[in-house]
Amino acid sequence: MHVIYHELLPESYLLILAPGRQAKSEAVLARWLRRAQRSGKHSVWVDCGMLESLSAEAARLLWNSHFQLQEQHAQLVLVHVPERVKRELLEQELGPAPCMVPTLLDAARQANWHDWSLEA
Repeated sequence: MHVIYHELLPESYLLILAPGRQAKSEAVLARWLRRAQRSGKHSVWVDCGMLESLSAEAARLLWNSHFQLQEQHAQLVLVHVPERVKRELLEQELGPAPCMVPTLLDAARQANWHDWSLEA
């Protein structure tokens, strides 16, 4: 798996993933997720639209990022998640699942709702 694009947005950090065959691709994903977590943004968006499947290691990394962001009062938002990737992620059953939305616009709406709910 490759991170083919990343951007620090005003209220979030965006990562776009693509399939990859490199042996160390999960290590690359781990580095990018750590960087996104350290950004101080209220949400980290991970666009999975180009993925056809998810390795067990990549699923574990996403779950770990989800839990670590929750501890920081932030959230992981998975965008454009294909059904197979969703199944592979949810097979891990590690607790309440990360937020999954169909579009980046929905991710922005989710981030705005999340910010409002933290202030309430």
